[in-house]
Amino acid sequence: MTESRLTANMTECLYCKVPFAAAAAVEFCCNACEALYKLENTDDKGINTGRFERSLEKYLSLAEIKSNELSFYAEGLHCSSCVHLLERLHEFDPHIQQAIVHFGESTVHVKILPEGSWPHVAAIIEELGYTPTALSTREKLLEQQKKENRQSLRRIAVAGACAGNIMLFIVPVYAGLVGTWAAVFNWLSFLLFLPILLYSAQPFYQGAWNFLKYRVINVDLPIVIAMLTGFTLSTYHLIRGEGAIYYDSTASFLFLILSSRYLLKRVQQKYLSGDYLLQHLQLRKELKTGEKINLRQGERIPADGVLVSTRAEIDMSLFSGESLSQYFQEGMKIFAGSTLLSSHAVMQVEATGLHTRLGQLLQQLKSESVQKSHFVSLTDKMAQGLIATVSLTSLLFFIAYSFVDFNEALERSLALMVIACPCALAFGTPLAYGLSLRKAHKQGLLVKNPDVFEKIHTVKNIFFDKTGTLTEGHLRLASQDGNVERQDQRVILSLQAVSSHPVAFAFRHAWKDVDSLPKMESREEILGEGVVGKFHGVEYSLKRSKELNILDYIAVEYRVDGRLKAHFFFEDPLRADTRETLQNLTNYDLHILSGDKKDRVLKAALLCGIDDKRCHAELSPEQKLQHIKASKNTCMIGDGANDALALKAADIGIAVKGSVDLSLSSADIYFTRGGLKPFVEFLNISRQARRTVRRNLAISLTYNAVGGVLALGGFINPMVAAILMPISSVLIVVSSLRGTR
Repeated sequence: MTESRLTANMTECLYCKVPFAAAAAVEFCCNACEALYKLENTDDKGINTGRFERSLEKYLSLAEIKSNELSFYAEGLHCSSCVHLLERLHEFDPHIQQAIVHFGESTVHVKILPEGSWPHVAAIIEELGYTPTALSTREKLLEQQKKENRQSLRRIAVAGACAGNIMLFIVPVYAGLVGTWAAVFNWLSFLLFLPILLYSAQPFYQGAWNFLKYRVINVDLPIVIAMLTGFTLSTYHLIRGEGAIYYDSTASFLFLILSSRYLLKRVQQKYLSGDYLLQHLQLRKELKTGEKINLRQGERIPADGVLVSTRAEIDMSLFSGESLSQYFQEGMKIFAGSTLLSSHAVMQVEATGLHTRLGQLLQQLKSESVQKSHFVSLTDKMAQGLIATVSLTSLLFFIAYSFVDFNEALERSLALMVIACPCALAFGTPLAYGLSLRKAHKQGLLVKNPDVFEKIHTVKNIFFDKTGTLTEGHLRLASQDGNVERQDQRVILSLQAVSSHPVAFAFRHAWKDVDSLPKMESREEILGEGVVGKFHGVEYSLKRSKELNILDYIAVEYRVDGRLKAHFFFEDPLRADTRETLQNLTNYDLHILSGDKKDRVLKAALLCGIDDKRCHAELSPEQKLQHIKASKNTCMIGDGANDALALKAADIGIAVKGSVDLSLSSADIYFTRGGLKPFVEFLNISRQARRTVRRNLAISLTYNAVGGVLALGGFINPMVAAILMPISSVLIVVSSLRGTR
């Protein structure tokens, strides 16, 4: 449809500013937008007290649920405004703490205060225009989906059986049968069409009603018009005893459309649900807070808790991005999702399931990663434009050509309505991005929003933090100067027993075979200096050396009763893959933004082949932010904590080290593996996604253009159009799977 035609019949939604087909005095495209507008601009929250009280009575049984978190299946959730409205449930009830919507599954996860009421929450959701079903477990959601799928299969089965038998009765008529038996067969076709009309086609009626109620363009209204037109004309001709009968073609195209939709729904449930994220959690739900559990080597830690064992080696790469394992000692906190590398260990449980640090992160990521990207929204609008164009073209063609040949005008108009496939146009892009997200997550690239697959192609300037990004990000004990005996090693490890300082982890890694640590009589960690403790009346200290200042090394002095006994030198080496990766990024301008000393930054730049003029050292977080703001088309790759401001300001922020939850609160992507190779993998996935999206759009637009011309030219009848329609959807699915494998 041209812009002038759209403008004539469209108005802009007062809340979301999206154009929609509006009736007189209608200002909002849907109920959700109207509710959001009232919520933000008036004192009226849109709650009808009478209806609310009746809804409350329906959900009184939910009061038996004691948990403060619950998921609801929200039937009727259909657009981004619905998501925004439901995620603001706390504004309707102060006892609601949080609401997170999963658009792909039509679910909303709600957390309430102890004095909150689940019947009250459910009544609010229903009052806002959605039908809530409480999902006490993940299995309940799968059960709801299976129930819906079984119902869809029953509708398909009824439509298929009736359409098949109608074909059997109509073939003799096409072959030339006339008289009484022809009339009998036509009436039998009429009776067989009724189950399709009254049962199988119900989803189309609901969609058409939503079209009229919410003024949101969809394909269901043209389908219903085509179906009812074919049925009405066929019945009229049947009663008159003359004229064309369309029961067979109408029944067949409804059966094929239902089958096509079921296929697309199953693909969406499999590839776009986001469940693969939760597979990171190997949780045992029977665990209780305070319980002590035994862990085995190679086992993923199933809960957050405290280490009870004296010592344990743990792979923390999911949280820190570091490839090297870390050594924890008794009393230190360990997290679900980490992997035990020691032969065995004992821990005390503090948090389980979705209450763990990783569980909360993945729930947040699952919610954010299914939001529509800009390009997906654009293809949605293209699909709506296609539907409007096809509907108008069919109507105009029917009116004009009916003066030439009424039956032929109807056949060609119906064929055009049936063959147009906005489903493939609207479905192809989110499927491609959904599969790309899935592939990225499997490779350890946690992507919050598919928008980054589009934005990365506009990036010109890439900024790197040095420590932990270009370098390993953890200290190694490079050398020592002085006589350090076994007993000294035990004392030093005891001094650093519960410290999470990088120097402490470096000592534990270098001396991992040392055991039987003495218990210090006193211990004090001095911020920015080091640690001091006493054992058998003797004072021991580990402090950063103020005398030695060696390039690329951190010097720590070890003193016994104030007497210097040894120096330890620690380094943060360049990652093994840094040089190779940066050499392949020739199409970008590379920069370093670091808070480290200038000499260290310049040496790293020299090793990486980055121009000195693009290297900036001894920067504060605010100064890094200013450098990002001064550039355009930027990507910042750095630490999730120290670079939070820069990561947020950049067009694309990528966190490669540090706290995973803090990283994802400020960055668009988090790499669960160290090094820069994941960035190369991300670039490859983005290129694949772009090629796949473009191919899907080309397939869909070519199919609709060629099919539309053939339909209006009379080369395709409604039956053939109904066969071709699901084929286009299958092509899109195959193209997406092939392009992102």
